[in-house]
Amino acid sequence: MNRLSITAFIAILLAFGSCSSKKSLSYNIVVETNAKKVNPTDTLHFSLNTEVDIKNYEFYWNNEKLAQPYVIPQYTGEQQVKAIIETESGLKEITKNIRVFASTKPKIFTYKLVKTYPHDINAYTQGLEFVGDTLYESTGQYGASSLRKVDYKTGNVVQKLPLDNAYFGEGLTHFNGKIVQLTWKKQLGFVYNMSDFTLEKSFKYTKSPEGWGICTDGKWLYKTDGSQKLWRLDPNTFEELDSKDIVTHNTFLSKVNELEYANGLIYGNTYQFNKDVVVIIDPSTGIVQGVVDFSGLKKKVQQHNRLDVFNGIAYHPTRNTFFVTGKYWNKLFEVEIIEK
Repeated sequence: MNRLSITAFIAILLAFGSCSSKKSLSYNIVVETNAKKVNPTDTLHFSLNTEVDIKNYEFYWNNEKLAQPYVIPQYTGEQQVKAIIETESGLKEITKNIRVFASTKPKIFTYKLVKTYPHDINAYTQGLEFVGDTLYESTGQYGASSLRKVDYKTGNVVQKLPLDNAYFGEGLTHFNGKIVQLTWKKQLGFVYNMSDFTLEKSFKYTKSPEGWGICTDGKWLYKTDGSQKLWRLDPNTFEELDSKDIVTHNTFLSKVNELEYANGLIYGNTYQFNKDVVVIIDPSTGIVQGVVDFSGLKKKVQQHNRLDVFNGIAYHPTRNTFFVTGKYWNKLFEVEIIEK
């Protein structure tokens, strides 16, 4: 090594040592509240914990400047507080996430059994949807996934389109004369002609990692992905526009599967609990307004080795009832949902 190289090498070592020994600057947002869990309209006190001198700082919520005392806006879910700090070296921005829960507990509902119908015991039910008096069903499992048209009164499969073995079928809905079906892990959905099941197009999930449940209010599509998020989709481009966190008064709900929209609310099967339940979600806020206990239905079906969880809910608007079933269940149940 020549003299010039040695000199350069020592200079690099000194520079590295200077950088590594320099103490990193620390800024933290501190949140103070008397509540155990943060709810909308709670008063919060924000402060800044820092080891260095600062000139000034301001707090923002969704890019709106806040002033003490801080009353958070009417939002639930994962929210972000931002601090913009003025230091000797310029402006610095830091953030802190805050979990905001619903203000009230969900109401508890049960069901009244109206009628029982046959159902294909080999159907691993993932999606269920009425269009008029015709029941459409999506089934899962690799190598057994399908789209079906079913005579719900007899349980007969009138029409069936098997999916390629690479796809695991998930939820489905209908929009503007088309059937929309999700797949699980391929980040791909399919759009079919309703009458003959001709595949018209496919679409990619742009933001969510998986496909679980899907429904529509006639204007937008709503989708779950196994996480706490309820996504809103453009029904023409299928772009995931935004999302709401699914929340109760004390938890964030994940694993919300098959979805059904009825009378302004979304009904979703969930694996969050060790019970057969459906949660009732306000799509505009993500707040769970109710929980329907469907205990007892699973005991009414044929017991066998492949019998799986309660899943599948469809609203029949003219009958004003819901139809529910499960994975590998041999019965389809028509029910009324009633408050306990």
